[in-house]
Amino acid sequence: MKKQTTWDIVKRLFLIGMKFRSWFIITLVISIVLAIVSTYRPILTKDVVDIDIVQLRDKSQLMKHIYLLIGLVVAETILNFFLVYFSNFISQNVIRDIRERLYHKLIYFRTAFFDKTPIGSLVTRAVGDVETIATVYTDGFLMVFGDILRIVMVLFAMFQVDTHLSLISLAILPLMVVITRVFQKKLKTAFGLERSWTSTQNSFVQERLAGMPLIQVFNRQEAEFTKFDKINIELKKALLRTVFIFSLFFPVVELISSLFIGFILFYGGFIKSTPGVIIAFIQFINMLIRPLRQIADRFNNIQRGIVGAERVLGVMDEDQAMPNNGTIARDHFDGKIEFQNVHFAYDEKQLVLKGIDFKVNSGETVAIVGATGAGKSTIISLITRLYDINSGKIMLDDVDIRDYELYNLRSHIGVVLQDVFLFHGSIFENLTLGDESITLEQVKKASKEIGVDEFIESLPNGYDYVVSERGSSISLGQRQLLSFLRAYLSDPKILILDEATSSIDHESEKLIQRATEKITKNRTSILIAHRLSTIEKADKIIVMDHGLIVEEGTHQELLAKNGYYSLLYKAQVVSPDGDTVI
Repeated sequence: MKKQTTWDIVKRLFLIGMKFRSWFIITLVISIVLAIVSTYRPILTKDVVDIDIVQLRDKSQLMKHIYLLIGLVVAETILNFFLVYFSNFISQNVIRDIRERLYHKLIYFRTAFFDKTPIGSLVTRAVGDVETIATVYTDGFLMVFGDILRIVMVLFAMFQVDTHLSLISLAILPLMVVITRVFQKKLKTAFGLERSWTSTQNSFVQERLAGMPLIQVFNRQEAEFTKFDKINIELKKALLRTVFIFSLFFPVVELISSLFIGFILFYGGFIKSTPGVIIAFIQFINMLIRPLRQIADRFNNIQRGIVGAERVLGVMDEDQAMPNNGTIARDHFDGKIEFQNVHFAYDEKQLVLKGIDFKVNSGETVAIVGATGAGKSTIISLITRLYDINSGKIMLDDVDIRDYELYNLRSHIGVVLQDVFLFHGSIFENLTLGDESITLEQVKKASKEIGVDEFIESLPNGYDYVVSERGSSISLGQRQLLSFLRAYLSDPKILILDEATSSIDHESEKLIQRATEKITKNRTSILIAHRLSTIEKADKIIVMDHGLIVEEGTHQELLAKNGYYSLLYKAQVVSPDGDTVI
């Protein structure tokens, strides 16, 4: 992906903001009016001093002009309020739009992207980096335009009042531009480092919180704290570097401003300028310095936003969505699956599947067994197209699965994984996954059919019981039962069970076996098995080893062969109460 320049990022953010162009126009008009009002105030002040006070000494005229000055100050205050409010209004709407685009992009990324990208890093981009983009709009386009407009109008007014003092004052412009440019470069580097360490810290914390039981059981608390402390120190250094640059910049600007005001007072007095002109130019210098300083400050904040935008837009520009070029969409599948010389590797180096061939007929229950790393679970990911194969074909009802519309294909496949994931929410919400077409009555009926209604009703509030994150507030066997019910509710034609009984107690296993018999009936089913006693009734058993199919047949046929399956089976000793143990 081509690296984008700062100007490219600014243009893209501007185009995104144009979605709210009517608010941009309103804010632009406010900026113009504010520039006119604020510039007229020093001119009026000069007339009040030189004419109303020094020359005419007319109290009535003086009071009129004072009231007008008060009116200008009030108008400036009101206009500034609306300028800030509308700028932030635009900013928050744009941020919401960017956040939605980013999240919508992420949820369609292929699984391989999440395999190699730390989740904490993505959270930083979706939350922290997106929020920094707001500064590009609150301190960005409109505000900078308003500041530049005020500088132009102030310079024009200065020349109308006194040409000599105006020419002297112009010397401040190139000096401020040079200073701003130097600080801007320093800040870009500092902000990039700050965001990088923030992302690293977020990733570290997210991973350690997710794996806290492991850290505690191995007494690694102090070691992990030491690692966190090192990251935290680097983040502090990065933040202090930005603070140092800011702390140095503003005093330098104030020093330059004070020197120029002093010079204006000296030169104005020397050439015998009127008091009104000198007072007006003191105001002009402040009005000139303030937008120059604000522009510099805004550019610093914008720089932070651009660094964040570069990271966010980088993710949004990733072409990581699973290819969905298929055009075939069906309301019904027979469920015939065939692997034809399928090769697959996660990292394109080491093959996980090495040219496997097998067939699952419609309505058939097929079990896949083998040692850890044989490639069993990979088959699930390939059938559901979480990953695409390197070569060969996977046929569904005699059609290559890549020719099916991706989401139509997945809607007909139900998966029950060994590691059940439950979201923080009610049992009902976890079972339906937000599908409003599934009613509570349907859920209750399905739970009775597969025999899990008693367990759910026993929970506080039943189907409204709120489970904690990842479902840690209920047992593994209960989570597994809920995953069976979730798959059953989707009424899939093809059902895949990935080692669904490998890590649960005997009582839960009996419930799951009963649920398995119910939900596999009249469906094409693929069972990834760890306990071989659970797949003896399968229509066919496929035995894998190191990415190859080494045996295939029924339970009795494979035992009679006295081959690899027989060795696996004999390695599992059946205890007196019927449990299989390794």
